[in-house]
Amino acid sequence: MRGFLSKILSGIVGTALSLYFIKGITSDGSLSTILIVGTTIGLLILFVRPILNAITFPLRVITLNLFSFVIIMFLVWVADCIFPSAMFEISGLANLFWMSLIVLGAELLFSINNN
Repeated sequence: MRGFLSKILSGIVGTALSLYFIKGITSDGSLSTILIVGTTIGLLILFVRPILNAITFPLRVITLNLFSFVIIMFLVWVADCIFPSAMFEISGLANLFWMSLIVLGAELLFSINNN
């Protein structure tokens, strides 16, 4: 249960920080949008990431686990594709990179307490 809450919370905090610090990420400005998008990112990280980690295991071994960041970028991009651009939008690959880095940092920060 703690893992579930930490993934959801890391998605919400990562989304909120990204909206605040990165100019290329736009939202309609409501708190409910941040909560919905962050929850979606957290659920994707919780349920889809282990499947992608298993599929890409040889590639992650070859790249010394750096491919895991590409998986996080893919999941954030999927969340961007789910929502209409009037609600939430990431414009550009560099902004996607920075948001993924912030979400990954938030996930690492919240996973410290789980171990």
